Amino acid sequence: MKMHNQSFNAPLRHTSQEIFTGVCGNYLQRLDALSLIQQLVQILKAVQRHRGMSMGALGGSPSFKEEIYQLQSQLERHFQMLEVFSQRSGRLISSLQQENLLSAWVTISQDWQDDSVILNYELHCHLVEQLLTLISGLGKQLETPLYIADDEDTSLPSQRFNYLEMLHFSTRLMPEVAEQIGRIRALATYVSASHLCDQDFRTKLGYLIQCTRVNNEKLRHHIKRVENKPDVELVLLGHLKSYEVKLAFLLSMVENDILGDKIQADSRRIFDLASDIIDLYLRAVIEGTQVLQKWQETDMQLLIQRDWKKT
Repeated sequence: MKMHNQSFNAPLRHTSQEIFTGVCGNYLQRLDALSLIQQLVQILKAVQRHRGMSMGALGGSPSFKEEIYQLQSQLERHFQMLEVFSQRSGRLISSLQQENLLSAWVTISQDWQDDSVILNYELHCHLVEQLLTLISGLGKQLETPLYIADDEDTSLPSQRFNYLEMLHFSTRLMPEVAEQIGRIRALATYVSASHLCDQDFRTKLGYLIQCTRVNNEKLRHHIKRVENKPDVELVLLGHLKSYEVKLAFLLSMVENDILGDKIQADSRRIFDLASDIIDLYLRAVIEGTQVLQKWQETDMQLLIQRDWKKT
C-alpha cells in the first residue's frame, strides 16, 4: 500500500485562515478584558469597604481599626496583581492609568487617621470613580462583535441584544448602584459612630437615598428582562430580587434612625447590613462577566460551524 507523505491540509480557504487568526487574537483579548474587569471589581469592593471602615473609625468606633489594616495589606496585593495581569494583557489598562490608581490609593492609605472625615470620603470616592471608569471602559471595548461578517445574517456574536444587555448590567448598572449604596454606608457609618450630622451630610445622604431608589427601580426592570432570557444562567438573580427588601430596610433605617430627630442607629449594624447588600451586588457583577466569558466560547464554536462556502 502506497503511503501519502503529503501533510494534511484542512479544507479552508486562505482567507478563512486569516479570519481565524484575527478572531483568535480578538477572543484572547476579550478574555483578558473580562479577567481585568473581575480584578477591578474586587479592588472596587475593597476600596469601598475601606472607605466605610475608616469613616467609622474617624467617627470614634474602635471596632473597625484591626480590619482596616488587614484590608490595606490585601489592597496592596490587589494592585500588584493588577499590574502583572495588565502587562500580560497588552496594556488594556495603560501605565498611566495604573499609576493614577496607585497614587490615589497611596494618598488614601498614608496617615488616613489624620485626615478630616470629608477629605477621607472624597479621596475614596475619587479612587472609586477611577475604578468605575476603567470597568465601563473595558466594557465599551467588548461591545463590538467577536467577528463581523460581510453577510449580516451570519455575523457573530449570537443573540447580540442579550450580550449587550448583560454587558451593560455587569460593567455599568450594577457597579454604579453598588457604589451609591457604598456611599450611603460610608456616610451613615460615620454619622452613627460620631452622632454628628451636619447639613452637608444630611444633603448628601438624602440625595444618595433618592438616587438609589430611582436606579434600583431601573435595576429591577433590567433583572426582569434578563431573567426571561432562556440562555442567561445567573444564579444570583433570585437573590437580587429578594434583597430589594433588605435595601428598602436599609434606606428606611438611615432615614429614620440617622436623618430623623435623633441619631440612634448602631454604626456596626449599619455597616454590616449595607455590606451584605453591596457584596451580593458585586458578586452578581462577577457572575455576569462569567456568563459573558461563556458566550465568547459559544460564539467561537458558532464561527467554526458556519458555512464558509458563502464567504
